Amino acid sequence: MKKMLTAGIVGLLTVSLASPSFAAEKKTPDTNVAVLFDGSGSMVQKTGGERKIDVAKKSVKSFAELLPEDTNLMLRVFGHEGNNKLSGKALSCSTTETIYGLHPYEGSLFNNALSQINPTGWTPIAKALSDTREEFQKVNAEGKNVVYLITDGEETCGGDPAKEIEKLREANVDTIVNIIGFNFDVKGNQKMKQAAVAGGGEYISAKNAEEFEQAWENEAQKFTEE
Repeated sequence: MKKMLTAGIVGLLTVSLASPSFAAEKKTPDTNVAVLFDGSGSMVQKTGGERKIDVAKKSVKSFAELLPEDTNLMLRVFGHEGNNKLSGKALSCSTTETIYGLHPYEGSLFNNALSQINPTGWTPIAKALSDTREEFQKVNAEGKNVVYLITDGEETCGGDPAKEIEKLREANVDTIVNIIGFNFDVKGNQKMKQAAVAGGGEYISAKNAEEFEQAWENEAQKFTEE
C-alpha cells in the first residue's frame, strides 16, 4: 500500500512539474523603445499649414498607442532649453531630458510629457544620443533596444551624432537607431542617412506632415507583426 501511494505521489509530482503552471517560465527579453524628440526652435515652422512640433506630437502619440502593451517606452527631448540665439546656446546644447521614463505606455502620463515640449533652442543630437546610452546602462536595459531620433535639422552644437550612435551600439546588445528626418534639406538628409547606417537602422525622410505620420504608422506596424 505504501509503495502504491508513494508511486502515485511521485507520478503526480512529475506530471505537475511538467505542466505549464509549474514549469519554469522563460522570461522574454524586454523590448525598449526610446524616442528622441527634437524640441529645437525650428520645430515651430509650419508644413502644410500645421506646425511641425504639433505634427510630431500627434504622430508619436499614435505610435505609442499602437505599441504592444509589454513594450517599454522612453521619451527624451532635446533643444527645449535656452533659446536659438547665441545667448541661449550653452544651456540649450548642454541639456537633454527624459520626460517619460522607460516603462509601458500610459496614456495620460505620456500625453502630459508631450505637452511639456515647447520648441525653443539649438539641436544637440549627439548629446541626446550620449545621454540615452548612459540611461540604458543605468537602468540595465537588456533585450531589444530600438531608438527613434526625430529631427528637422542637423547637429548645431558641435557634436558628432554618427560617433555617438556607434558608442550606443557598442554599449548595448541588440540596439538599433532609426532616424526620421522631418522636412529636411538634401544636405541634411545625406548626413542623417550615414548616421542611420552606423546605427544599424534606417533613415526615413518625411517631406511633409502626411509622410511623417505615415512613417510612424509603418514603424508601429513592425512591432505588432513581431
